[in-house]
Amino acid sequence: MERIKGIILRQIKYNDNGIIVDLFTKQHGRMPINIKRRKKVSGKNSSNVRNIMPLALVEFDCDIHGQERIVTPHTLYNYYCFHDIPFNPLKSTIVMFIAEFLSNALTEEGPNTLLYDYVESSIKWLDCCEQTFNNFHIVFLTRLSIFTGIYPNAEKTNNNLYFDLIAGEYKENRPNHPHFLAQDEACAIPYILNMNIDNMHLYNIRREQRQRILEIIIEYYRIHLSGFRELKSLDVLREVFD
Repeated sequence: MERIKGIILRQIKYNDNGIIVDLFTKQHGRMPINIKRRKKVSGKNSSNVRNIMPLALVEFDCDIHGQERIVTPHTLYNYYCFHDIPFNPLKSTIVMFIAEFLSNALTEEGPNTLLYDYVESSIKWLDCCEQTFNNFHIVFLTRLSIFTGIYPNAEKTNNNLYFDLIAGEYKENRPNHPHFLAQDEACAIPYILNMNIDNMHLYNIRREQRQRILEIIIEYYRIHLSGFRELKSLDVLREVFD
């Protein structure tokens, strides 16, 4: 048995007594576990599956070499308990969106401690944040590209360049494919990439601009990460920010 730390990405119910939970773990990267409820006693479950919410920070004991990787609910603990996210509709929606995004973006099974620490610290920051955080998901996704190896090159020589989303860099001439930004949007790339958690509250971005930035980021990831699926939570995120 091994004590493992993980961040919950999603869950899938497979029968009345259990669920499959997909996690990003610190020790082993992407990893599914099988959480089984105890058998019903007098018409009630003697133990419920607890602590299963998007991006919950959990730890548990598991035989990673076992074929099913079974974990019982009473051995699954939060090593950090959310203070505000479950009670804040905007934060909860952001977390739901990021969890689905990570489910698409984190495809490698090997460990990546730096990436794990980045996701963990970002979640904790959002949970404790008391200032404006409307740009949080934008910052999180742009910084995530550093750890996934697809961070764009924002260097340019003049202001009349196209930004090629496939090449991830500026081009003097219009690319011969549709995945590019024209000059009016391309000039904003360095501006967006300079945004971070400490200064993002200073960025006065309108709702329409934020939605467009998010569309571009998602397109960029879809181009560079194979198998990147449509995000079901995107419409919910748009409604909450509307």
